[in-house]
Amino acid sequence: MWYEPGDAFFSAYYGLHHETLPQNDLYFRNMTRRVLNYKEQDALMHFYNYIFSCNYKDLPPEAMAHYFLGESSAMDEYVSCMSHRRTKYIDINSCKNFIHSTCSSDLVETSLAAKCPLIIETVQIIIEGYPNISDEKRLLMLLNHQLAEHMIYLSFNKSEDLLQFIRHGLCIEKMRKDNIQCIDKAEQRCRKDNLIVVQVNRMNMEDLGPIIKANPDIYVVHYTRDPRAIALSRYKTGILLFDKVNRSTVREAQFICDKMREDIRQRLILEKKYPGIFVHLTYESLAEDPEGFAKTFYGLFNESYPTSWNTFIEEYMHEYMDGSTFGITVRNATETALRFRTEMSKHDLDTINKFCSDVIISLGYMI
Repeated sequence: MWYEPGDAFFSAYYGLHHETLPQNDLYFRNMTRRVLNYKEQDALMHFYNYIFSCNYKDLPPEAMAHYFLGESSAMDEYVSCMSHRRTKYIDINSCKNFIHSTCSSDLVETSLAAKCPLIIETVQIIIEGYPNISDEKRLLMLLNHQLAEHMIYLSFNKSEDLLQFIRHGLCIEKMRKDNIQCIDKAEQRCRKDNLIVVQVNRMNMEDLGPIIKANPDIYVVHYTRDPRAIALSRYKTGILLFDKVNRSTVREAQFICDKMREDIRQRLILEKKYPGIFVHLTYESLAEDPEGFAKTFYGLFNESYPTSWNTFIEEYMHEYMDGSTFGITVRNATETALRFRTEMSKHDLDTINKFCSDVIISLGYMI
C-alpha cells in the first residue's frame, strides 16, 4: 500500500517541498480548480504506472525517500534499509532548497509560471546524458544551450538562478544512486503481492482517466465522508485547507462541496466510459458496519477479507481520538461520524445544507 504518493509527485515534477497542502497542488490562488495540461497528465500517468508495475527505479527519488512509505508494513524492509543510509525525506527537502525561491511559494501556480517543470526535466536529461560531467559550470553551459535551442524564454535571466537548478539536479541524482540497493529490495517485495493499493488525496477525479486507460485491471474506490463532518473536523483540528483566514466551517464546507460536486460529476463520466471498476464507499459505512465495509472492498477482488481486519478495527476505530493525520482513529467512530449535527450551530448547519444539498443527497446522506 502507498499512502498519498501524490505529495512526492508534485514535489518532483514542480520542485515543491514535501507536505504542501493538497489544495495548493489542485487549485489556483483564487481557489478555482486547476486542469492539468497534457504533459502534466502524461507525467502523472507514468508516475502511477511505475507504482502499479513495481518499477520503483523509474520513480523520482522524492517518492522513494518519502516518510509516508512508513505507513505500509510491506515497506518495512525498505524503510529499514533506508534508515541505514543517508537519504531521507529531510534530505529531499534540502535538495528543493536550491530552487525554492524560484519554484515554490507552496503553490504549483508559481512553479508553472517560472517553467520549473521544464527546467527540472531538461536538467535531468542532461545529467543522465552526460554522467561523466559533474562540473556545475559545464552543466550550466549545456542547460543554456538546450534552452536557447528550443527557444525557451524564462521569467528570470540570471545564471545564478539556473545554476541552482543544476545543483538541485545533482542533489537528486546522488540520492537516486544512493538508494538503488534499497529499491531492489522494495521491488522484490512488491512483486510478491497480488494487490497494490494507493490512497490518493492530491488528485481531481478527471485526472484518473489516463491512469485507468493505462491500467485495465485497476479498480477505483471513491471514498467519501459527509462534507459537514469534514468541515467540522478540519475546524476543530485547525487544518482548514481552504479558508485559513476567516476560520469558518461554512466557508470550508462550501469549498469542500464544490470539489466533491465536480468529482462526482467527473466520476459519472468515467463510469460510463469504464463500467464496473468504480465503487463508492463512505466513512460512515465503515463506522457503522466495518465487516460489511470490508466484504464490499475485498469483494471487488473476489477475496475474503483477512482476519487481521478485525484487529485493525479494534485498534483504530475504538482507541484514539478524532483528528489523527492518518486514516480513521477515533474513540467511537459512529458517534464521531454524526457529531456535526450537535456541535454545529443551527445557522451554520442550515447554511451548509442549502448550498451542499445536491452533494449531500447524491452521496447518500440525510439533510
